[in-house]
Amino acid sequence: MPVTDAIETETAGLWTLDPYGLTIRGADGDIVDVCFMKDDTHTFDGGEHVLQIEAPVQTFVRVEGPFRCETSLDRVSIQCEERSTVTVGARARHCYPQETITTTDSPADLLETLSYFGDTMMTASPERSYSSLRGHPPRLVHGEELDVPDTLSKPETGVTITVPPDRSEIMSVAPLAYYLLATVEPGEGFALTTSAGVDYRPTERETADAATELLTHCFTLDCLVRTEGLYDIDLYERQRFESLSDVDLAYADLYDQPLAERLGRYLEVDRDAVSEIGPTWPTTALLEPGREAVEALPYLSYELAQVRTADPPRYSGNEARSKALEAFSGSAGAGKTRTTSLVFDDKAEFVAVPETDSTQTVWVGSGIPLNSAAFDVNGYEHYSHVTEDDESGLEITIVCNEIEMDKESTDLQEVLDPRDDLEPELTIRRRLSVAELRAVIEDGADYLHFVGHATPDGLQCPDGELDIGTVEQSNVDMFFLNACQSFQQGKRLVERGSVGGMVTYSDVADKYALQTGTLIGQLLNDGFSIGACHSIVRETRPIGGHYTAVGNRTAILSQPEGGAPTLFHISQKSDGYVFDTHVHPSEAYPIGSIISLVIDPDDKHYLVPSSDQFDVAPEEVEEALSHSLSPIVVDGQLQSRSEFLSTVER
Repeated sequence: MPVTDAIETETAGLWTLDPYGLTIRGADGDIVDVCFMKDDTHTFDGGEHVLQIEAPVQTFVRVEGPFRCETSLDRVSIQCEERSTVTVGARARHCYPQETITTTDSPADLLETLSYFGDTMMTASPERSYSSLRGHPPRLVHGEELDVPDTLSKPETGVTITVPPDRSEIMSVAPLAYYLLATVEPGEGFALTTSAGVDYRPTERETADAATELLTHCFTLDCLVRTEGLYDIDLYERQRFESLSDVDLAYADLYDQPLAERLGRYLEVDRDAVSEIGPTWPTTALLEPGREAVEALPYLSYELAQVRTADPPRYSGNEARSKALEAFSGSAGAGKTRTTSLVFDDKAEFVAVPETDSTQTVWVGSGIPLNSAAFDVNGYEHYSHVTEDDESGLEITIVCNEIEMDKESTDLQEVLDPRDDLEPELTIRRRLSVAELRAVIEDGADYLHFVGHATPDGLQCPDGELDIGTVEQSNVDMFFLNACQSFQQGKRLVERGSVGGMVTYSDVADKYALQTGTLIGQLLNDGFSIGACHSIVRETRPIGGHYTAVGNRTAILSQPEGGAPTLFHISQKSDGYVFDTHVHPSEAYPIGSIISLVIDPDDKHYLVPSSDQFDVAPEEVEEALSHSLSPIVVDGQLQSRSEFLSTVER
């Protein structure tokens, strides 16, 4: 198995701190057993075996001789019969650009630039649907002439994408070109051609629509076909496809074909059947054409985002107020709020970003986006430095600058401190002056949770306002500014050095802000990304429409315990409950990852993201919820587990 690094050590056994799924292979690489996150013991009499632990970092253990493997809801334990030499290897994800291409405003240069994106792929096989086998496209910067490093070359796969030489249309094919290892050339319309004779020209579709459909179609089929290769497992989505479609995919033949030939076979498969079993796509990015949009392409391509340019209407002043209220429709606004000033003046320009079918929508452009997160390339650059350099423990700072809101800080202390594997250094500060708050931001923390008042001009302190734009450098990585009108200050945090965080558009009622702040803390603590927190709160909280994310929405505060972060949507029926599981992508478990669910009695493997439903009897509810720290969604509303359990009759 390919690994980034490995060590040999002599030991009688080893174990993990958290529970994970486990795949056991023989010396020939074939799978001989699969262990799930349940109480189980597997014994092997001898020979060479490789154990693949589905941890946030893919981990491999090679063992020779007799050993016993025990899995439970707490950990994985590997015990050798006698002290032995074992090899432990890990395969890191290439989450950040390793190279930089200088490109220009010329459409021809942008076409040439995208042709190098696929060079960072580690394989052209269907296994590249695993993120750990996808490298990151090169960073893009603007210059006077095109400059491509000698270390990059165009993939020689025989796959070509043709697109009109218009920057908006070119940008929309960036993720597809990356995933298909394609060369991108100018032409009259969108087309996909290969050296194997494929000539696909969907003339009735716009370029962005055609590229999006092809990306989701090919990616989903790769996830099915790869089960004939190194990962010969029972995949839930493959079972569903075979139950819905009469098509014989001939998986083994497809797996062995070169990419150029495989794509031709994929295009013969019914789109509707594939889209029925494919995941709800995690991200759609809407781009305002310009240099910022070009700089965003490597990061959006690595996410496999659906990309298209857009020119949404913009509003300011009283007109912005009415449009914002439409975006906040259904949000509660009664009660005392966390500000006394107005955000809807002529200085603030709001962008009415259209809704999409993806879980998360992100706006790349100027203005304050309604209905979406706000992309900032600075957050991605800052995140790479954070994850490379930070070897210290988790530092969390809660600042409460309004005494009437102190309950939020104490509630947060309770929800951010229950994980034995994290043991964060948690500090609570109250009523900080401008100078003290500036020092907190410049000194830094992994996570800053600010509770209080704000205006677009600053965070309020007893002696005035701190405009983040005057801070020399922010060493706070992630943040939640749970104060009214905090968007501008959150954006300035990212510009000054932060990665990203949650902010508000306008006034938020104290009661709902307190509840939302605590629930966001729980989600972050259980491994949900900033973007996932934003989309969940938007859909499930009375004031969810008042919040958004800014910067790098893929950032996480902590790794999830025991697999990808999963949210239960619970509804009641006559004899119990229905648990609808929603598995969210994260940095450790991006789109295309494989997970198993503790709640699943049939021990299936699922793609990330995915969803499934399970019937749970009243007496089983507490056990079903005992393996996660996350809040839950009951009848469409996000609430804590304890709040729900208090209503369950056992």
